Amino acid sequence: MMCRQFPVTSLLFKSLITILFFSIAIQASAQTDPSKPSSKEGKTYISGGIVLNEFRSVSLPIVLSDSIDFEDREESIVIREFPLTAQTYALAVTYGTYITENFKTEIRFGKGVVDDTLDEILDININYYFNWYIGGTIPVTDNISAYLLGGVSFYDADMTRRETIRDITPPGEQIGQRSTIQPSRFSLDDDLFGTKFSMSWMLGLDYKLNDNWYLAFEYGRLIKDTDTNIKVYQAGSQLRYEF
Repeated sequence: MMCRQFPVTSLLFKSLITILFFSIAIQASAQTDPSKPSSKEGKTYISGGIVLNEFRSVSLPIVLSDSIDFEDREESIVIREFPLTAQTYALAVTYGTYITENFKTEIRFGKGVVDDTLDEILDININYYFNWYIGGTIPVTDNISAYLLGGVSFYDADMTRRETIRDITPPGEQIGQRSTIQPSRFSLDDDLFGTKFSMSWMLGLDYKLNDNWYLAFEYGRLIKDTDTNIKVYQAGSQLRYEF
């Protein structure tokens, strides 16, 4: 993670701590009457939280900057870094409804707020994503329930190429030389991903704070790009209000 991202990462961490303290305060002030069991069927909910996006299996073709021919779309690839990983952060909001007591559907929107850098020459982030999920939820204890959701995602990446100078041994050469390099202009898609849609899934645990407020912890796969084989997994927490 780049040093310039530290202030934003610190802000996200402080936001997460704020959510946790707010959750504790809600639970402490809860006045739940156990003699009045509540049904989730027909309820609607909204939530917001912080998400970590982990990129996996990223392939980065690196070229000599002076070999790029934009007219003929040619370049000299000197090395291909694989597999690379990156971690970015997003803020997400969710709107959903319970179809039955143990079956729900929802839509989500996420916006990337902190990027990461691959091999010091490629800044990447998920610019935004939309999800539609549907799935089941089951109680584990009186205050904890688990859920499994499946659905589809639409996404867009934000990518910035950088140049740097390194000791590079070009193909066919035996002696390295100081060269200016950058990510490929033609082998690497301008949007990083080759597609815009992916099947997605999510596992989660709900912790009940009171009849209306819940704290959720989640892990799942947001993207499996069929063209590049890049995968993006998510881990995050959300504070949810049901009404």
